[in-house]
Amino acid sequence: MDPSSTLVFLDLAWGGSTRGRVHIRLSPNTPAAKQFRLLCTGHTGVSYRNTQLHYVWDKGEPGECVEGGDYEGKGGAGGAGIIDLRGGEYRKSGKAGAVWCWCQWGWGCDAAVAAQFTITTRDCQGGSVFRNVFGEVVSGLEVVRAAANHSDITQVTVVDCGVVLNQ
Repeated sequence: MDPSSTLVFLDLAWGGSTRGRVHIRLSPNTPAAKQFRLLCTGHTGVSYRNTQLHYVWDKGEPGECVEGGDYEGKGGAGGAGIIDLRGGEYRKSGKAGAVWCWCQWGWGCDAAVAAQFTITTRDCQGGSVFRNVFGEVVSGLEVVRAAANHSDITQVTVVDCGVVLNQ
């Protein structure tokens, strides 16, 4: 990941207390990374702040990941994109810590959920990879893993988010 790219954070909480901060280094050349940064800052009027994680994929298995980013309905059916995600140089990764989106126009993306994001918590196996990777967790992956293990992922909240200015 390019060290000149943007570093953002998500503070995750459940059970009435903040559990930790997750730092994510965003790719400098993808629209999804730009959108993620905008939603971390709230610059466009909407934000990931006070949203919940809403799903764990493959819980306890290789390739496990958590999904969030529904700033509208908070249940996984919303989170409309705020910019066009076409173009850019998306990566593929099967490593824990990869931050990616389901959506990249041209292969069936639903614009109603284009702001949602996914964080891989366990390495994939057998050469499996996720497409549309636009960031990487550089610290705090243990917080995301603990959230994935929480009994009800919908109780995990992004209580704060933003850009780290002093990188």
